[in-house]
Amino acid sequence: MTKWQTEEKKREQGIPMPPKRRKPPKTYPICSWKRALERIQSQCGPVHIAERHGKGEHKVIFLPEAARELEVMVSYGRRSPMNAKEQKYTGYGHYLMDENGHVTVIVKHLIEIQTMNRSPVSASNLGPNGEYNPGLDFLAYHREEFLRTEDRYNTDAWGHPVDPFLSLCGPSEFVLEGHTHPDLGVFYSRTDQVSGAARAASLPVCIFVCDPIRREMLGSIGRNFEEAEVIVYARDRDFQEQAGVQPASPVEEAIGLASRWIRNSGCAGTVRFRNRMGGRGCLTIKLVLPPPKGSDPTCRRYQKSWAQHTTGDS
Repeated sequence: MTKWQTEEKKREQGIPMPPKRRKPPKTYPICSWKRALERIQSQCGPVHIAERHGKGEHKVIFLPEAARELEVMVSYGRRSPMNAKEQKYTGYGHYLMDENGHVTVIVKHLIEIQTMNRSPVSASNLGPNGEYNPGLDFLAYHREEFLRTEDRYNTDAWGHPVDPFLSLCGPSEFVLEGHTHPDLGVFYSRTDQVSGAARAASLPVCIFVCDPIRREMLGSIGRNFEEAEVIVYARDRDFQEQAGVQPASPVEEAIGLASRWIRNSGCAGTVRFRNRMGGRGCLTIKLVLPPPKGSDPTCRRYQKSWAQHTTGDS
């Protein structure tokens, strides 16, 4: 008699089955997001917060090296042959939690997922005819190779820790599921909601969307897509120049300044740079400004639509 037949017979005879063993809930180090920022500032050398996106009690923090990996992987801030179509990537790092249950996700390393059948709105894990994609084998290989040696190589080129949370949290784990929306803005489509809820079914995984052309980011935590603020770190420019790192070009500075002003001013707008023939470039900045106070009824109607736009009620 097989094991299955034995269990079926017990059910028929009314013999109670032993209770199913439940796994204990996963716990995380207690650390507020402010303490996490202090730890980064004190241990990672001359760094600063380069960008902040969104609002929320939960936080998603990109360490300087992970932020650089994202910038290179998706050609952040410009249009390129590869980022014109959707890209997927996975992030590794740590989970922290404060006394109130708010999660801070620390992202220290990103690995691009080699997808196929790519378009501006989708990227498949299967081959052109639905066959298995052999590129996915490299994802597991690269992940295991990174986890095996992350403790040994946790120092950057200037002698500072790459990951100041390694001793506190232990080995890195899967913390982020990400993809791009090239020149479409950041939002969660119905497909994103279904796949993201499945990936974050039992862990506070960050579901992350980046529009590399418009320089926008969106992050949420868990299967309920709870809003999170994205905080991106970078190395100080003065320190990089002293260390022999090539400084940013005037165009990169202008794009960065304009993007930060739009995010911090509360106005809507976009910043785009396009290469032209002959090596020339075109930088376009579009702004949507709120109407002045005390304007006529036409402006009041516009002001209502502006409020709806900024709050997401449309």
